[in-house]
Amino acid sequence: MKIGFIIQGEGRGHQTQAVALSEILVKNGHNVVFALVGTSDLNKQPVLLNNCPNFEVLPFLSPALAYNHKTSELSIFKTITKSIPRVAKYLNSLKLIKSMVETHQPDVLINFYDFLGGIYSGFLNRFDVPVVCVGHQYLLLNSVFEYPQNQRLDRFFVNFNTKITSLKANKMLALSFRKFWSEKNIHTVPPLLRSELRHQEVSQENFILVYVTQAELITKVIAQCEMFSHENFEMFVDLKSEIKLPANLKINPISNRMFLERMAACKGLISTAGFESVCEAMYLSKPVMMVPVKNHYEQKCNAFDGELSGAGFYSEHLDFGKFVDYLEFGEYQNKNHRNWFDQAEKIFLNELESLAKRENTLSHQ
Repeated sequence: MKIGFIIQGEGRGHQTQAVALSEILVKNGHNVVFALVGTSDLNKQPVLLNNCPNFEVLPFLSPALAYNHKTSELSIFKTITKSIPRVAKYLNSLKLIKSMVETHQPDVLINFYDFLGGIYSGFLNRFDVPVVCVGHQYLLLNSVFEYPQNQRLDRFFVNFNTKITSLKANKMLALSFRKFWSEKNIHTVPPLLRSELRHQEVSQENFILVYVTQAELITKVIAQCEMFSHENFEMFVDLKSEIKLPANLKINPISNRMFLERMAACKGLISTAGFESVCEAMYLSKPVMMVPVKNHYEQKCNAFDGELSGAGFYSEHLDFGKFVDYLEFGEYQNKNHRNWFDQAEKIFLNELESLAKRENTLSHQ
């Protein structure tokens, strides 16, 4: 089976999923023929995917979320106004997707939540290549998913974007913290985690790991570390300028391998509520305080669902005191999430192979 990837490449989340799925596919004799990575800046290389020698990786310009640099909040207005002047360039990106699909003729096209990938499958998929969408966002379309209350407009915007990414998709594989109800063509599946995670030796050293997706939040982290000088903290971030750090905060250079090693060794994780980092902590049985980026409704849903799933707890604000107390009083209950997470390989192969066989049968009738 030949597979083509289209990946929303901002941040590490969807790239991590693509790397993990490529490992599963190659291991089982399938062939990933290309990976197209959407980015808001063509000078930014898809770091995780560059380590995959088995297939061609090409970046293309695609819409991405924009943030207020002063407040670190997600800005819907800025996201829209930044994207509109780039429409002509996005048309060129669609031509690239079309060309790669027609050249390689994959048996299945997998879209990891890229907006233009959805536009392609909805309007330009001339050869009717079966399309599978992968992402935790598709779980939000499930009728029994429990949402945070009283944010109907935010819910509309997130689900509207999710529906665009999945136009005319044959299947949506909704990554979930826990086993969940499936319905229609939304199939609930375990998270996609890289093989390195499963090989980590879990221990407990005397430090708390901090992971935030925006470097602008470093000043808030420093202020919190200074308030809790009796605790040790570690953080992964590329500092753009010299900054005075408290003695109890260690800054590590960004490294995916080292990040997993330190997560396996920490007492717990304080993190913005990205899906992958929470899943990795759950797999390693590390408690998490999930702090959504302000105005980022998708992350708020992750934190809300993560707490229901037993990952740790949801906090509106970066308050280290809450987490220190949570660890001290032993409130975390390990629910052995590995039983669900370790089914990913079997379930994904079944979902993809069954689709390819069905489409092959239909094409010969």
